[in-house]
Amino acid sequence: MSGKVQKQIRLPMSRAIEIAWKQIRLRLARSMLVTSGIVLAIAFLLSIQIGDLVAAGMRGWIEQSQTSTEFAELRAERERLSVAVRDSTLSLRDEVMKASGMEVEAGRRFDVERAVGKDLEGLREELGQLPADVKQTQSALDASPEVQKSFGAWVEEARRYEAVRERVSAPQQLTAKLADQGVPTTQADIEAAKLQQRWLLGLALLVAFVGILNAMLMSVTERFREIGTMKCLGALDGFIVKLFVIESLFQGVVGTFVGILLGLAVALAMAGATYGNFAFVNLPWVDVLGVTAMCTAIGVVLTVLGAIFPAWQAAKMHPIAAMRVEA
Repeated sequence: MSGKVQKQIRLPMSRAIEIAWKQIRLRLARSMLVTSGIVLAIAFLLSIQIGDLVAAGMRGWIEQSQTSTEFAELRAERERLSVAVRDSTLSLRDEVMKASGMEVEAGRRFDVERAVGKDLEGLREELGQLPADVKQTQSALDASPEVQKSFGAWVEEARRYEAVRERVSAPQQLTAKLADQGVPTTQADIEAAKLQQRWLLGLALLVAFVGILNAMLMSVTERFREIGTMKCLGALDGFIVKLFVIESLFQGVVGTFVGILLGLAVALAMAGATYGNFAFVNLPWVDVLGVTAMCTAIGVVLTVLGAIFPAWQAAKMHPIAAMRVEA
């Protein structure tokens, strides 16, 4: 007998992919366990990263508002409208006082809600004031068309002032909301939060990696006899490694894709529910895409790395020893 290695048949990659896919389907529960681990890890990682980008975008918007031309113009507009509303309120008050004592025709009543969208009580709550009390204002509106015209112009101007005032105070409102949510706003707090976040993400990825490694080791243990049979039939070590790596790659791609979708949905939904439109006012979408790409790479690499040691262990098994293991 010659010790020379005879001709060896190497199966094509397509055959290895077919076998790996069949193994996933046969062991669907084990495959779902591995996939769910990577889904949760990637979803958690991405949601934390997106939340950090949302907070950074809002902090940047607050800083920009202090020096931006837009907010300078808004502040000037607020001051102008404040004076204009004050003067028009005093003028309308005089008109209401004069017209409130006038006699009103029977059945004649001015429909305030139809004219301006709210009744007088609603307007007082919205604008913070009326030119006079509700009864006097209604009486004057019922009696005088001139008062009705002045009142409509006053409501429009007051609403414009409130809208501008709301926009000018938006950075202060957002700052207070960030403080209520415990989001760091000072540089020292931001650096401390980043350090804690790195530890948290590192532990989460470590737990996910250990879970994937354990699941793949269990998969190898369950398939000792199968591996021994393949090696007895001539399967090379490289082919065994290839099977396990391809199998893990399938699971990593699917798990990462689902985790990306879940993480994006959860992070953006929570940010929108907590901060409203503020969450997206200065969100760096380019960075969001970059973080998504990074998490995609991490998910696939993490799964493949978790399969390398089990695959190497399976490939190094002696066929006879593997065949002796009871299934």
